[in-house]
Amino acid sequence: MSKKKRVNPILSTLLLKPLSLAYGAVTGTRNKMFDFGILAQREFDIPVLVVGNIAAGGTGKTPHTEYLVDLLRYRFNIAVLSRGYNRRTSGFILATPKSTAKDIGDEPYQIYRKFGKDVTVAVCEDRCKGIDELRAIDPSINLVILDDAFQHRYVKPTVAIVLTEHSRPVFSDSVLPAGRLRESSDSLKRADFGLLGSYNKWLKSPFETFYVGGDGMSGSYTYATETIGLRGYENGQFTPWTKEGY
Repeated sequence: MSKKKRVNPILSTLLLKPLSLAYGAVTGTRNKMFDFGILAQREFDIPVLVVGNIAAGGTGKTPHTEYLVDLLRYRFNIAVLSRGYNRRTSGFILATPKSTAKDIGDEPYQIYRKFGKDVTVAVCEDRCKGIDELRAIDPSINLVILDDAFQHRYVKPTVAIVLTEHSRPVFSDSVLPAGRLRESSDSLKRADFGLLGSYNKWLKSPFETFYVGGDGMSGSYTYATETIGLRGYENGQFTPWTKEGY
C-alpha cells in the first residue's frame, strides 16, 4: 500500500501565504468600497435576514435557515432566496412542485421539499433582482431570508447571522488558499449575530433572543449554538466578537 506524501508545511506556507495575502487584499478592498459607499448597497422596505459564514465549506447555514423558516413561517409570509449552487440553470428560478435539484440546487430543493407549502423558495445569482422578482410575484411577502449571502453585500441586511465552527476557530484561520476563510475575520464586525455551531460543550443557555429593526419581531433560539457576537437593536449597542471562549 502506497503512503500518501505529506506536504512540507514550510514549503506550503511559502507558496500559499503570498496568495492568501493577495486574496485578502482583494476582498478587503472590496469590503472597504462597500463601507465607503463606492459600491452601493440596496436596502429594502421589508426585513431581510442573511445567513452565512466567512469560511469555505459547511458550517450549518442551510439547517439554520430551515430553523428560522420553521420558527417564523406562521408569523410572516416568508421567501427564501439562494444562489442555487450546482444547479444547471441560471437567472431567477421560482421553485415549483415540478422543480428538481438540477433546476434550483440541492439546498433550495431540500428547503422547498420541507417548507414549500408555507413559504416561497427561489434562486438567483443577483439577490437584488431575486428579491424584486419575488415581490412582483407575491407583493404580500414581508420577510426574505437569504441563504449563504454574507459576502453578497449589494443587499443591505436587516440582520446578518454568521455561523462558525468550534472545531476550526476563524480567529486562528487564514484566508484562502492557505486557510479556509473567504474574507478576514475582521468582517465579523458586520454580523449582528455570530453563532458557534457544531458544538455544545460550553453552551450557556439554549435560548437566545433576536430583534429585527424596530418592528418588534423577535423569537427564541433553541438551536445548539452559542451567540458570541450580538448587536442589540433595542439600544443600538454592539457587543463585539472576541477570541474568548475558543
